[in-house]
Amino acid sequence: MSGTLSRRGFLKFGSSMGAAALVAPALGAPALFVAASAEAAEAANPALLPQRVLLSWSDDPKHSQSATWRTEGTTDTPQAQLASWSANAKFAEGAAVVNATVKRVPLGDGEVSEYQVDFTGLQPNSRYGYRVGDGTTWSPWYHFRTASETPEPFRFVYMGDAQTNLSSMWSRTTLAALLQAPDMRFIAHAGDLVNRGHQDPEWGEWCAALGPIGATIPQVPAPGNHDEKHADGTEPSMTQVASWWRHRFALPNNGPKGYEFLHEESYYVDYQGLRIVVLDTNLYDDEPDDPQQPKVAESQTKWLEEVLANNPNRWTIVMHHHPLYSTGSERDNVELRAALLPIYDKYHVDLVLQGHDHYYGRTKKLFDNKIVEPNAPGTVYAVSVSGPKMYRKNTIFEPLMAKMQGDTQMFQVIDVSNEKLTYRAYDVAGATIDGFELMKDQDGKTTMQEVTA
Repeated sequence: MSGTLSRRGFLKFGSSMGAAALVAPALGAPALFVAASAEAAEAANPALLPQRVLLSWSDDPKHSQSATWRTEGTTDTPQAQLASWSANAKFAEGAAVVNATVKRVPLGDGEVSEYQVDFTGLQPNSRYGYRVGDGTTWSPWYHFRTASETPEPFRFVYMGDAQTNLSSMWSRTTLAALLQAPDMRFIAHAGDLVNRGHQDPEWGEWCAALGPIGATIPQVPAPGNHDEKHADGTEPSMTQVASWWRHRFALPNNGPKGYEFLHEESYYVDYQGLRIVVLDTNLYDDEPDDPQQPKVAESQTKWLEEVLANNPNRWTIVMHHHPLYSTGSERDNVELRAALLPIYDKYHVDLVLQGHDHYYGRTKKLFDNKIVEPNAPGTVYAVSVSGPKMYRKNTIFEPLMAKMQGDTQMFQVIDVSNEKLTYRAYDVAGATIDGFELMKDQDGKTTMQEVTA
């Protein structure tokens, strides 16, 4: 490993690498499994084939990476192999073995096994290869890159609601995003990843639509109202993501204290000069079913203010599902806007990424609900949709918008450097739909400029 890994908790693995790839059974997504060596091919167990391999962060992106996966059967030796990434065909010789955790989860008439592995002690700005399995049956080799120690330029992709027709229609958005931004460092999802959060097959379809992108590019999701639905389609009395959410993602536990059900629903990630804060806006309901909900919402709001007040990063983005300025179906989230807008104004949040309304809209720079000059303090708000489900235009907030567009599957590429944040919105056919730049001076003041190409 050339001294690039923390060895604490790692074991040496010295077997030779070999072929033996077989087509996988269903379990949500087609995949391959690889035996540890040609001699071990016959011992590989199809029931232990890793499915739905997905990267996310439960800790610092500079020094860690987490991966989750699932199998139909269970094993007493869940593990991953980790090596410095290289074009050398022998890069995996002497790869470190990292133990994983496993949970057996009821599914239909049987059970499935859900796994998580946390790679820690990694070097910043370094590439690593990994695969997951049980020591005999393996996933393919994937790779990831850790964040830099300093605020170096990078880009990421933002997507609004995927929700429906995931394998047939949302898959074209993920492919278009990969072709447009193959060097993206993560994908930020503004909620409603699936239509019915407690339906496991929909999560399988979501992972299949991502394909190997999900095993190579970390995912940063915000919970939507559909991600919290029960199996019968009803809403929970108190906001809580479906159990499959926590099986699929390994997210930071740095959210509001005292409310365990907000674990991995409200959190923040620091990445190369950017703080992206994720909120669960299902809490801000005009007519909550649970009398405790306003108290929990207040706790999240207080936590948000603390996170923004103690932010060492140059850029700040907040992401949540419900928009402050709705673009679709004549919605108006009054309670949400009243709770969050004063905080965004006070702490000079640069950009807010949202979903829910299934109609693209991006505001001009706003402060106190009003359009301000390009060089004045203010925040830009975006709403987007990446799946095929579409709504009609909401004209209530149209005067605040710089761009609105309906019936269009879209994704956004956001470039971040020390001096500039560039936002461009694309449709899945590759056309540029919208764009702007925020230039930030040494005092932290931004100047906005529209970008048309």
